[in-house]
Amino acid sequence: MAMVAAMAKKTALEGAASVQRAAIQREIIQCSGSFATASKNEKNVKIWSMAVADKNDTNAAKIILDHELEHTASIGALAAMKNTILTGDNMGFVHVWGRKQKTFGIQNSWTTLHKLTPWRKNARHTPDQMLEQSIQALCFLDKGTYVSGTKSGTVRVWNNLETTEVYKKSASSVKVTSRMVTDIQKLPPVKDPNTAEECMAFSASFSDGRMVSMAMYPEDPSDNEKNELVMFHVYSNSSEHKSSDAINTIAVLKGGSGIIGSPLGPVLIAGDSNGHIKTLKPKWNSLTSVSV
Repeated sequence: MAMVAAMAKKTALEGAASVQRAAIQREIIQCSGSFATASKNEKNVKIWSMAVADKNDTNAAKIILDHELEHTASIGALAAMKNTILTGDNMGFVHVWGRKQKTFGIQNSWTTLHKLTPWRKNARHTPDQMLEQSIQALCFLDKGTYVSGTKSGTVRVWNNLETTEVYKKSASSVKVTSRMVTDIQKLPPVKDPNTAEECMAFSASFSDGRMVSMAMYPEDPSDNEKNELVMFHVYSNSSEHKSSDAINTIAVLKGGSGIIGSPLGPVLIAGDSNGHIKTLKPKWNSLTSVSV
């Protein structure tokens, strides 16, 4: 990612031609990295490594396929962070993959740490029910807390996973709408306006034009209940004169300051199916929060 950031900055400051010159003259930042890719509805996740090419090579960098993670069903969503990959398939399962570090000359390997299922243990379900639970979006809240969104509009938060097979009862779930989840993005931590308790937060968008922001209270070790979710901001991409345009993707601007120097806080950027881009500022106050 450092290489990508350096190239983007150089392009912005000096123009696109400067990147090509830098590649030829070996001025690109010396770094390496890895990334994961998956094509929609295919069953494999590809893990690639990237490194600066040799001086005699005409390319600035070389990319090598290191691993392929195989699924039994088609992949609908992918998210990755250091040493952990989330994949969601069209049968409703989320796989948590972990990378084992190289030891004694043995190459890094990937293994399934957890398989998250939207069903109760030993429950039976039809193919149509499974397709309704197909995973459309995934997001990390932190290293051990994940959010998934389904075709049927259900958002689930998974954390404190202790077993390989994890069932529905372990997740905090909310069905926001009957329409598909299109994107999920992590927000900076937010504070309960009544208690000042700090919570992890995220926003999810839907194909009916809705977007909701939720907070998750920290788990109480003395309580066996699941994490409580609070919906503190709701937006609908519609008006009295037209039907809703689906929100296809969202992004989060995490910081910045206003004209007089006051902090702006997070800003949501939403792109809809009609090509419009809108910015929103989710705020949590005692009048807008709803426990779900």
